Amino acid sequence: MSKVKFSPKKLIVAMSLAAVLPMTTVAEAATADVEKLQQQIMELQQALEQIKAAQRKTDEKVATVEKTAVTTGKGGAISIGDTSVKIGGYIKGDLLYTTNGVNGKNGLLAAAHVKGADSSKDDRVDLSARESRFFIKTATPVAGKTLKTHLEADFYGTTDSELAANGHGLRLRHAYGSWGNVLVGQTWSTFMDLYALGELTAFGQHASALFVRQAQVRYTQPYDGGSLMFALENPEDGGDDQSTPDLIARANFDGQWGHASVGMLAREVVDGDDKEWSTAYSLSARFPTVGRDDLRMQFNYGELGRYMGLVTYPDVNGSTTGLEGFNSWGASLAYRHFWNSHLRSNVMFSRTEADDNPYGTVPDSSQSFHANLIWSPSPKLQYGIEYANWQVDSSGTEKELDTVQLSARYLF
Repeated sequence: MSKVKFSPKKLIVAMSLAAVLPMTTVAEAATADVEKLQQQIMELQQALEQIKAAQRKTDEKVATVEKTAVTTGKGGAISIGDTSVKIGGYIKGDLLYTTNGVNGKNGLLAAAHVKGADSSKDDRVDLSARESRFFIKTATPVAGKTLKTHLEADFYGTTDSELAANGHGLRLRHAYGSWGNVLVGQTWSTFMDLYALGELTAFGQHASALFVRQAQVRYTQPYDGGSLMFALENPEDGGDDQSTPDLIARANFDGQWGHASVGMLAREVVDGDDKEWSTAYSLSARFPTVGRDDLRMQFNYGELGRYMGLVTYPDVNGSTTGLEGFNSWGASLAYRHFWNSHLRSNVMFSRTEADDNPYGTVPDSSQSFHANLIWSPSPKLQYGIEYANWQVDSSGTEKELDTVQLSARYLF
């Protein structure tokens, strides 16, 4: 039997191999685990990006929904995104009884109608709903200010036969927008002071009423205790050759003592190649008296023309050789008394006179007296009865008539 010779060198090699082989296996396994972990991290990152992308889409959809969401706000307005929208108006029915053969058709009456009064003719009755109106108002915050719009119409447009359908066309009342201090569009003339207008069921129908709506560009500068207003307004004197807008300025004064205002009008009247500037002035006020009562007054003077009394006097004086405006004046005084929280009355006297010599059909004077009783069982309901007496004097001939108007108004 042969003997195996022991070799220390071989033993050392064998032991080294035995130690290295397990370490290699462990390293390979660790490397595989790291790669697997990196793969999982990458997959998690991809999943996270997908979640973020989905969240962004969700946020965009939520933002879109919020912009178009409809919610209810104060005063009956609704909010569509950041825009407040209010839709309103009223239905108004009138019965007008008129003496001396004057047909107060559709509830409209002015000095021009009174000139046709004839005591030998029968009285007339007319029923109408044409004053009914609706409006849409919006308010949107834009660049730190509020952008406002107002669109309103009534039914004093074209008229159909009253034999059957009683169709009446829409008529534009207001269409304007305002942002900051500037207003552009159609609304009440800046020469008017609505705050001093008497409360009549025959709205705006008294002898000396300043009553004009027209397109304009207006700038209003508020100050502590009032505001200043300046406007360029649509020119009109019965022709189509105006080249200069009507220029109007108004100063308003307000406080616990009440309200006062002064307005000035300058406009160019045209007759062929002749042009002439006309001016007119208006003073108005409204003062609280006892309880909720108030007193309202107005005085107008100058070449008022179409601005006063629904064209009681002409824009141009036809009795002179040169081109001149026609001078007249008008005044009104109105008192409103509250009998209780639901019942009130208004008494109003108004008069105009020609300051220049009248001619042709131009009246020497016109005057009206109104007295009414208005019952409002709710802010949305109003019923009224109003008596009025009108007198117009032309070349020494006086025409007179009486009216009684019953009204019902339903707001929405």
